[in-house]
Amino acid sequence: MKTKKILQIGLIAAVALVGLFAFSLLSDDARTFNKVDTSVAMQQLQDKNVAKVQIDDREQRLRLTLRHPISVDERDNVSQIITQYPARAAQSVLDSVAQSGADSYDTNVTRESFLMSTLGFVLPMVLVFGLLMFLFSRMQGGGMFGFAGNRAKELTKDMPTNTFEDVAGADEAVDELQEIKDFLEDPTRYHELGAKIPRGVLLYGPPGTGKTLLARAVAGEAGVPFYSISGSDFVEMFVGVGASRVRDLFKQARENSPCIIFVDEIDAVGRQRGSGMGGGHDEREQTLNQLLVEMDGFGDREGVILMAATNRPDILDPALLRPGRFDRQIPVSNPDLAGREKILEVHAKGKPLGPDADLKSLAKRTAGMSGADLANVLNEAALLTARVGGNVITADALEEATDRVIGGPRRSSKIISEKEKKVTAYHEGGHTLAAWAMKNIERVYKVTILARGRTGGHAMTAQEDDKGMYNRDELYARLVFAMGGRAAEELVFGEPTTGASADIEQATKIARAMVTEYGMSPTLGTVKYGEEQGDPFSMRGAGGTLDYSPAIAEKIDQQVHFLLDSAHYQAYQLLYRYRDHLDKLAEKLLEKETLRRPDLEALFKDIIPEEPGDVFPGENDRFPRMAGREPVQTPVEIAKERGEEPPKRFSLLEASQAARAQRLAEKKEADAQNRIPQPVRDFASQSQGKHRYPGSRDSSPHQDYYGTTPPPKDWTAPGWPPVSPAKEDTQEMQVIRDDAQKPQSQQPTPELRGFRFPENEQPDHPERDSSETAPEERPGTLEAPVDPEGTTPGESGRNEH
Repeated sequence: MKTKKILQIGLIAAVALVGLFAFSLLSDDARTFNKVDTSVAMQQLQDKNVAKVQIDDREQRLRLTLRHPISVDERDNVSQIITQYPARAAQSVLDSVAQSGADSYDTNVTRESFLMSTLGFVLPMVLVFGLLMFLFSRMQGGGMFGFAGNRAKELTKDMPTNTFEDVAGADEAVDELQEIKDFLEDPTRYHELGAKIPRGVLLYGPPGTGKTLLARAVAGEAGVPFYSISGSDFVEMFVGVGASRVRDLFKQARENSPCIIFVDEIDAVGRQRGSGMGGGHDEREQTLNQLLVEMDGFGDREGVILMAATNRPDILDPALLRPGRFDRQIPVSNPDLAGREKILEVHAKGKPLGPDADLKSLAKRTAGMSGADLANVLNEAALLTARVGGNVITADALEEATDRVIGGPRRSSKIISEKEKKVTAYHEGGHTLAAWAMKNIERVYKVTILARGRTGGHAMTAQEDDKGMYNRDELYARLVFAMGGRAAEELVFGEPTTGASADIEQATKIARAMVTEYGMSPTLGTVKYGEEQGDPFSMRGAGGTLDYSPAIAEKIDQQVHFLLDSAHYQAYQLLYRYRDHLDKLAEKLLEKETLRRPDLEALFKDIIPEEPGDVFPGENDRFPRMAGREPVQTPVEIAKERGEEPPKRFSLLEASQAARAQRLAEKKEADAQNRIPQPVRDFASQSQGKHRYPGSRDSSPHQDYYGTTPPPKDWTAPGWPPVSPAKEDTQEMQVIRDDAQKPQSQQPTPELRGFRFPENEQPDHPERDSSETAPEERPGTLEAPVDPEGTTPGESGRNEH
């Protein structure tokens, strides 16, 4: 809209300039005269070939009308000429004209009008002013003098918004944000308990997990003004612009409170102060200081809730994260198995799925994907179906879409030699067989030699559940799986290739993490070596300096080499033992190019997975496991052994959802009761003993009617006929007196409802008040109990030690 308006203004200005130029051109009466040199005009004056002369004093121009036409510059029959003369020669020109013998001559002293002189002075200024206004509007996207103003966009009812029903896989985050919505709808419930709603909410997590979607859902659910702005909108090249925008934003929010402000990518302005590498004044720090003041300063911020989202909470300023500014910090991580299934169901709405499309199995194969990745999978499947002219999305389309998101599109046009295809088949077969012959690692569900993206093939594993931790054997099994491809190349062809570079890189990362981060090496001990790579523009962890000696660095390298060499050797031994299975697998891959879980189970049905053995020599010597003692069972394991239902876990999410549903039910019931018509006392007709109901008319001063017509004579209803005011007041007073005469013990006490831990989390022995005396305790000297052997526990302990 603004661009269209600017174009209209520019078009009007261009038409005005063209009109002024045309007017000046048409008003010039010298267009019929031919311009000649001054010498030619003076010669005509001397030759007395002039009939009429006109002298323009302002422009120093001389117009001559000749008696006899002449030829000028290859032009014949020229009877009117014009020339210019210098101001110093005006007197001599006038003398020549007087001596030329012209029939008539006159002098035109031109005086410019006040309007034209003013226009000539003002028009350039207007053009320059308009140009500056255009530049400022382009810099800001707003009007003149507004480039330092607020850029926040207010979401209106016409803008597309989301609701909490559109958010899946982030139930805890939704529940935390529901609290803000409830407070905005009914703050009295919180005020009665003395609670203060968090005034700042920070959403943090990896990209694509739905932080901005949650903010849009709050905007759609809150029912209050919602202002959205990006963190980069505060930062400009001009000093003070960012701080001014922060002030304008919060001023606008306070004027429209209660409201919500959402700042996306707040790390652009909220980076830790003092972290800049350059000198001079940092405009970003000034903007951050103003933001801190507005969030929790002397000013009033009642009813203004600030929401923000970031992918890097570790680089934010500590003053920004303290309570009072961002009271609530909500992590939004990648969804688990149940969350992925819900996200797939949300994005599958409106897409025709085939009977073989199973979203649950797809959720199992997409471990580690974010919500954006899952949405992309279903979108790619729909695009693929439309490309081939299908009308339903099949399981094969979902599988192909998953592979496209993970590894990229197929490279069908790439032509590889038969030897390279054979090497790829044995390489991927080595990965698959190594994973199948090892315990503590997931089975491969799909192996292919089709080129995708930057890979020539891949073997994909799928976790049965979402694991949060890995033990030493599980990490070592992944090293063996990664080295299976290189071991197959060496076993079959006798020489390695460059195809294992990505495998070696991944295996090196795992091995170094086992030694330096997880403390799994008995030689180096449970010590973390090295700092995490911090923000390159902060003073924390910059430069990657080592915090250990060169001797320790040498030991770390030795342990990493030992892990990789051991995994490489074990992978080679496994493939050597099952060489027949490797050849069959490579033959099938060359024939079908892709094998899935059922085909692999048929090929490897006689392979028994084995333990990896000791990862490090003497790893259990210092801290061995206690023999003959098993860990205790969990309540779920005990319930499974007994054949019972597993105990239900306590969930604050479910408790808050149940409380919210109860409040909605109570509200509906209250609304239903409020719709019942209640009698309204008509004090004007009180003396006549009449009640007036909404919508009724006074048909008779002595009768009480519920409607506009009187009821039949034999009609009865509860409460009919209405009692007189005097009797009614008497009954009311009697009820009040009866209530006052009741003892206090009979007064109904309100139900006390509050947060309680579930029964399985309650202590078996509740804490006892220190002022109370136990039944077995008596005042006096306390004596330690004596065992049958005549020794106290303290004496027994000392003798043993």
